[in-house]
Parts: sequence; C-alpha cells; structure tokens
Amino acid sequence: MKRWFDPWPVFFKREFNRTWPFLVGFAVTGTIITKFSLGLTEEDGKNSPFAQKHKREYSFNTEEARSSCSTFNHLSKLHSTSMLLTSGL
Repeated sequence: MKRWFDPWPVFFKREFNRTWPFLVGFAVTGTIITKFSLGLTEEDGKNSPFAQKHKREYSFNTEEARSSCSTFNHLSKLHSTSMLLTSGL
C-alpha cells in the first residue's frame, strides 16, 4: 500500500527552523575545541602544571597506586564476585 502523506519531512523542517541556532553553536564550539585540542603536543602536557598535578594525584599506572585506592579495590572485588556468580550459570 502506498503512503500518500509522509510526516517526517514536515517534522524535520519545523524542528530545523526551531533548533538551527543550537546546531550551529554546537558545530562552532566543537570545531574550536577540536582545533585547539589537535594543536596540543606532548611537550605542552609535560610543561603544564595542571596536567602534572592531576597526573600525580590520579595515576593508576602502578600496582601500588591501585592498591592504595579504596574505590578501585571495592570495584575490583565487585567485579570478581560478579564473575564468580555468573560463571556458575
């Protein structure tokens, strides 16, 4: 059976007329963030006090850092428990 009226083009036209400022702003903001992000180098990260501070505080690269974090220990225990429960099914 052939459809005589397709409501989707009407819907998209009405919604585009209402939301184009948001879409343009999102595209411009995304372009600016992408441009600045791609312009950063590893050297910039090494010289950044902000990045260095957070790298020291939130580093999970070593086993010692993982064992000292109570949240990580709790989540790993939950994961191992859930693996035991689901392996028996």
